[in-house]
Amino acid sequence: MKAADWPRIDRELWIAACEPARFLERTRPASIWSKPRRRIVEQAYGQWLAWLGREDLLDPAEAPQDRVTPERMDAFITELQNRVAPWSVAMMIGALKRILDMITAEADWTWLRSICADLKLIARPSRNRFAHMVTPAQLFDLGLSMMNEAEQVDGHPKRIAVRMRDGLLIAMLISCPIRIANLAQIEIGAHLLPADDRYRLHFDTDETKTGREYDTELPVTLTSYVDHYLRIHRPALLARGDGRRTDRLWIDRWGKPMAEASIRTQIEFNTRNAFGRHIWPHLFRAIAATGVVDEAPEAIGITPDLLGHTSVNTTEKHYILASATRAHQRVQTSFLEERAQAVRRLREQKHVGQDEPGNIESRDVQPSIKILRKGGHG
Repeated sequence: MKAADWPRIDRELWIAACEPARFLERTRPASIWSKPRRRIVEQAYGQWLAWLGREDLLDPAEAPQDRVTPERMDAFITELQNRVAPWSVAMMIGALKRILDMITAEADWTWLRSICADLKLIARPSRNRFAHMVTPAQLFDLGLSMMNEAEQVDGHPKRIAVRMRDGLLIAMLISCPIRIANLAQIEIGAHLLPADDRYRLHFDTDETKTGREYDTELPVTLTSYVDHYLRIHRPALLARGDGRRTDRLWIDRWGKPMAEASIRTQIEFNTRNAFGRHIWPHLFRAIAATGVVDEAPEAIGITPDLLGHTSVNTTEKHYILASATRAHQRVQTSFLEERAQAVRRLREQKHVGQDEPGNIESRDVQPSIKILRKGGHG
């Protein structure tokens, strides 16, 4: 349910919560939230109201806090669990609690806070990120190779332009691992700005999820590719549209600004072709943070700036991912080294047995040894 369709009392309370506090008045946290963050809690509250409506439990005249009971919340969570992933349930209930904190200041939501904590505790990512991980360098090299190949092959201008665009998408995203909403939002002159021998990306506080300004430079390596895309390939894609002017950086094959879903599809398609497994846009953020920690553990403090987080605590899950990745690799390396040593010992023992015919133990006891390799053909 959209905010415009909420019951009047809910709508007025939310509008008031988003207004700046007056002199000597208690601060209103929602007033300094970014637009994306407000949109998230509005969507969660809209889901709650819509569920109440479907269950014939929505009384427009009832105070928001009176509609929220443990029994109803349990039923709402059960309904969510039947249609979305566990982590999505945890995030939605957390967002619902945040907006309730804002519009029902006098209510005690201790019991709901406990539910939120439990949902986060039991939630597990629905996808195995480890199986899809690559290094930042591999993604950057993939983007460059796609752009170079696009320039070196003959083909339809549209296909060449799409290949160039997709390569730039991948190289830019791993260099500046922003959220996909901001990636799709990039406009020339507003977010993509020239800076001497390179380009920079800039998003104002009301354009980011965390409400933090984001400003960073693209690698100088990408400057010539961005120039070429802007001069040749973006106009070629725009020419396939209806002639409407747009400053959006990413243009689809029909000449229109790319939607988030289209960007996600192209990135997953091209990474699957390159690595045999798809890499979704949000995983770029974990890969970038993992790369920092793996290559320079002492630089973990820079990851909030890299990812646009408000604190290093939010980045801890990426740090843990990096540590787990390294631990997994070390275990594998140790296992392979031990296996190699065992094979050498067996070969040496066999060699000794062959060279010394008088060695009764070696001659009479010939163990049958098979070294089994798991997996297929590599």
